[in-house]
Amino acid sequence: MKKASLFILFVCLLTVSAKAQLMVSKMIGKDTDKYGLGYGLFTFLDYPVGGGNQSLRLELAEFVFYPTKGESFFTSTADAKGYLSIKLGYKYVFSETQNGFYLLPSAGYCRVVDVREGMEATYGDGFAAAVEGGYSLGVGEKGHSINLGLKYEMDRGGKEYVLNSVGFRVSYAFNLFHPKDN
Repeated sequence: MKKASLFILFVCLLTVSAKAQLMVSKMIGKDTDKYGLGYGLFTFLDYPVGGGNQSLRLELAEFVFYPTKGESFFTSTADAKGYLSIKLGYKYVFSETQNGFYLLPSAGYCRVVDVREGMEATYGDGFAAAVEGGYSLGVGEKGHSINLGLKYEMDRGGKEYVLNSVGFRVSYAFNLFHPKDN
């Protein structure tokens, strides 16, 4: 019972401080003609370092799903690909505040999944690397921000499970329980 209570407390605290983003992604490279636009989401934590314009980012979970061309996220019954990754990155904003253009390289673990119609899903575990550039715009009085980013990601879950993609990310990051630092 103590372990379950501690785990629930940890998840609640993590959820309060985590932020999330949505993404539309296009697979590039091998098999791009078979798959349509990918849809994804991820959640992350930012830890400020150095000054107001630098942070370490822990992407807790990023999930992207690529349905077969002509299929949608909700109706895909044929082949599909996707990945789940966990990464650590360094975000640098090219201004003295959290607002402005930023660059975010990151690396970590991934699982690339390949689903074939009539067969069991196969997967490979491996290495994920990404670089994102974008713009962060502060809104409101409590440190909320709108982020727009363009991201390249390479997920290599072994020789047979490789995904390269370019994605457009959008988020509204807000601080739920603490006021903006002055």
